[in-house]
Amino acid sequence: MAKPYKGSHAFQYMKLNNRNFDATYPVSVDYSFLHDLLQIERSYDQDEVMLFRRNSHPMRKYHVTEMSIRLLMTISRRFNTEGALTGVSTHQLYQLMNDEYEDAGSKEQFYAEIRKFIDLGLLSTNRNGIISEWRLEAYKRRTGRFVLFSPVVFTKAFTDLPLSAQKLYLYIISRNGDKMNTEFKEFLGDGSWIYTLTHKNRPAQIRETLQSLAALEPQPGQPLFTKTAVSKDTSGRWSLCCVPNPVYHVRHEANRHYRSVPKAKVPYSRTVGRLRMLLHAFRIGDLEQLDNGQTFLRLAQLMHNRGMKVLRFAAKRLRELFDSRELFSVDPVLVLEKELEDRTFQRFIEVAQSTGVYAFVAGEETDYALARPYQFYRAVKACFTLRQFKTACQRAIRLLQTENVVLRAGGEFYLEEFLISRFARADKQVHA
Repeated sequence: MAKPYKGSHAFQYMKLNNRNFDATYPVSVDYSFLHDLLQIERSYDQDEVMLFRRNSHPMRKYHVTEMSIRLLMTISRRFNTEGALTGVSTHQLYQLMNDEYEDAGSKEQFYAEIRKFIDLGLLSTNRNGIISEWRLEAYKRRTGRFVLFSPVVFTKAFTDLPLSAQKLYLYIISRNGDKMNTEFKEFLGDGSWIYTLTHKNRPAQIRETLQSLAALEPQPGQPLFTKTAVSKDTSGRWSLCCVPNPVYHVRHEANRHYRSVPKAKVPYSRTVGRLRMLLHAFRIGDLEQLDNGQTFLRLAQLMHNRGMKVLRFAAKRLRELFDSRELFSVDPVLVLEKELEDRTFQRFIEVAQSTGVYAFVAGEETDYALARPYQFYRAVKACFTLRQFKTACQRAIRLLQTENVVLRAGGEFYLEEFLISRFARADKQVHA
C-alpha cells in the first residue's frame, strides 16, 4: 500500500513499493503528447491487429493499452525538458520504467509499444556517429502546456484497474487543470468522446468505470474522487460528473523537479578512449560526469572520427575554459564546435586558394557572393576529408583550365557540384 511521504507535500510524494530509494514524486506530462496518444482511439474501429516485433503478441496500432500508459509516464519522467533522451538504450528505458512502477511490465510488450509509438509518429530515434537519441515529436510544437499527475499512477492498485478506468482518469485530470473542489462534467451523447476513449456505449458502463476509480483509496480514507455520478437531466441528457480529490491534486510550483533524466551511457570507441585519456592528462577528467554524462556524450559525438591533433586541441581548450572559470557558465561543446568549424573552414579555403580552384568559387561582388565561400565549404566538407579535398582540387584545376567546363555550364556552374560529381565516393554523395 502506498504510504504518504512526510514532508511539505505529504500527499504529492508517496513512498511506494517500487525500486525508488526515496519517495516517488509527481510526473509532468506534456499535454500535446497525452492528447496525441489518446486521440489514436478515434481510428480504433478501422484498425487491424499486427505484429510490431517478431515473436511478440499481435496488437492494435490505434489503441491505447496499459503499456501505452506506462510508456507515456516513463517518457515523461525520463526525457529532458526538451523532449529528448540521449545515450539510453531500449533495454535501459525498460528498466527505468520498472524502477517507477510497483509491479514490472512485460518486456516484449514494452519493446512492441516502442515500435508502435515510432510508427504512430509520437516518438523518433536516430543515431549520429556513436550517439543514439530518442526524441518526443510533440515537443516540436513547443506549446509549453503540461499536466501534473500524482504518483498514484505508478501504484499497483492503479495499474490493476480496468484499462477504461485508467484512460478515463488521465482524461479527467488533463481536462480539470488547476481547478480544486470543482465539479467536472461532460455530456454522454451519441458519438461522445468518453465512449470512444473507453470503448463503452452505455451510461451504466461509464458509471461502473467511474465507480471503480472512486473505490480506489491510495491513502486510507482518501478516494481518488470525492463525488461521482452518471445521471440524466430533465432534458433527458446523460452526463458524467465527478470531483477529483484535492488531496491528490498536484499544483505546479517553481523550482520543483518532476523529471529524473538518467545518466548517459557512453559507448566505448577509439574516440571515447582517447578523449578520456586526454581529459585525465589535462586534469579535467571530472568533465565526464558533467550534466549526467550528457556533455561528454555530445563531446564524443563532436570528436567522432577526428584525428589526435584535433582531440588534443579540444582537451587543451577545455582546460583553458576550466582555468578561466567559463566551463560551467557556457556550453563547452558549442564553443568547441564553433571554433573547430572555423579552423576547418579556414583549412578548406586555404587548400582551395593554394591549388587555384578558389577562383572558380566566388562570383560577382554581391551580398550573395559574400556567402559563397561558406556555401561551398559546407557542401564539400560533407563529402571530403581535408586530404581528399586537396587531392580533388589538384586534379580538378587541370580539368577546369583545359576543358572549359565553366563556359559549357553557362551561368549555372557550381564548383562544389563539379568536385562532388567527379571525385567524391558514391556513398559519401548519398550521405551528403
